[in-house]
Amino acid sequence: MTTIGFIGGGNMAQAIIAGLVKGGQSAKRLTVSDPNEASRQQVKTLGVTAIEDNARVMADAEFIVLAVKPQVMGTVLDTLKPHVKGHHRFISIAAGITLTRLKEGLGLTDQTVIRAMPNTPALIGQGMTALTTSKELSDADQTTVEALFNACGQTVWVADEEAIDAVTAVSGSGPAYFFLMVEHMIRSATRLGLPMDIATQLVMQTAKGAAAMVEQSDVRPDVLRSRVTSPGGTTAAALKVFEEGAFDDLVDRALIAARDRATELAKDAG
Repeated sequence: MTTIGFIGGGNMAQAIIAGLVKGGQSAKRLTVSDPNEASRQQVKTLGVTAIEDNARVMADAEFIVLAVKPQVMGTVLDTLKPHVKGHHRFISIAAGITLTRLKEGLGLTDQTVIRAMPNTPALIGQGMTALTTSKELSDADQTTVEALFNACGQTVWVADEEAIDAVTAVSGSGPAYFFLMVEHMIRSATRLGLPMDIATQLVMQTAKGAAAMVEQSDVRPDVLRSRVTSPGGTTAAALKVFEEGAFDDLVDRALIAARDRATELAKDAG
């Protein structure tokens, strides 16, 4: 059974670990290093060994998940570099840190490096993670990598790091877009006279139901929308306002802005 080490024991690492343990992975095959005592104690509640020493994690693990903040990645890579062995495979979940930067920082030549872009719903087991790699993986390694992130949601492979920037705009930042829509629908519902608790319940269940319909339906979202929209009806009146406000163009511009910023951050981070 593969041994997996985590460099960094923050919220995302804990979400992945919790999913793995819940899915049957032996906690004894997982090791975490983190300089923060509170994070280590939280990890230990999952039954996983949590220590301060990165070198010990490197010595024990085959797969190394780099789960530290982008701004400290350079320093962390420096501490790991002397302990890199030929069997190590590295997976980074740090936004903006390129495969080239990771390989250079670790002094790698032929070892596999994988970039993962998860999102915050992973914290409740509903994450979406996109993956890309510096070289083709064996079937066994691909299975291990997918299992890591399937433990807290779903995974998809993309062709390259340019696609990762698009993923960042769509699913990485995406939860915030839906939070914004929910926030404003609840606010508007209260302005229409509904109590806050009822407004919240109505909006939340509607959002969950709509998402489930898209997921389970065999037709496109535009078809589902048309089925709800009777000519001259209430839905049509609301959608007309969205159309007059160029809602489709607004969404395009928002995602392009997020994609472009992800590209800028990647260049800044190297």
